[in-house]
Amino acid sequence: MQLYAYHGGDIITNKESNLKTEKDQIDWNRLWNEDLKKMPTLNYSAWDKIAVQFNKWMETDDYPQKLLEKIITYPQYTILDIGCGNGAVTLQIAKKVNHVTALDMSSEMLQFLRKNALNEELSNIDYIRSTLQDFEMDKIYDVVIASRSLNGVADIKNELKKIDFAAKKYVFITLWGVNARGFEKKAYEIIGRNFQNHPDYLYVYNILHQMGIYANVEMLECETKPTYANLDEAIDFLRWRIKDLTDKEESLLKDYLKDVMINDDNGILQYPYDKSDWVLIWWKK
Repeated sequence: MQLYAYHGGDIITNKESNLKTEKDQIDWNRLWNEDLKKMPTLNYSAWDKIAVQFNKWMETDDYPQKLLEKIITYPQYTILDIGCGNGAVTLQIAKKVNHVTALDMSSEMLQFLRKNALNEELSNIDYIRSTLQDFEMDKIYDVVIASRSLNGVADIKNELKKIDFAAKKYVFITLWGVNARGFEKKAYEIIGRNFQNHPDYLYVYNILHQMGIYANVEMLECETKPTYANLDEAIDFLRWRIKDLTDKEESLLKDYLKDVMINDDNGILQYPYDKSDWVLIWWKK
């Protein structure tokens, strides 16, 4: 005999009902943590070391503008920007709102943000050096933004709860898509190491769903490909992302990059087989 269940105005079969129940029982936070443990860890000192190059890379990255087109702001709003980096998003937001609290674990990144804000004559930004996990959510903000800053966060469900609590009107977060890190993936192949996929946005979407947050999901149509001033800068990036590269591995990577990197109109080296893959997850409170 076929059994039916009534759910949210729809009649579904017992088989469909069981599938829904099984999905709800999956511990997406545990799966996120398990996959995250397989990834190289980037602490604050790693970000400090790459801050100068990161500031240069952001000059040609179309990701900030793609994200800014999606974020909802009003002049009276207060913003919490988690993982603000050099301020590529922060500065443009600060021009539109009353006040921004900029949070980052890297002191060097915050120094770039301070310098860039001074150049823009912006005085409505507070600078806080902290990880998200250590940051006390003791204030409520109109909007919370976590731009490309949650990918390495353990026990992400707890942090999502904090973020949701701190937002009065909107939350906007971006995470890696399914096809992210193509440049790194090829590099791992060249040096003969196993590549580990990073837990992507689907984990977070399902965690939010289990929390009762039914978020919107949008793919950001970024076109920027990895660009570098020279081969050494490209190797610096891979050395930052891949732990303990040996001299032999670096030599293999240089030989490969010499063959595939192309010069753009400005004489900058570009890796032609990859582009940004970022997914925006946002919800209204």
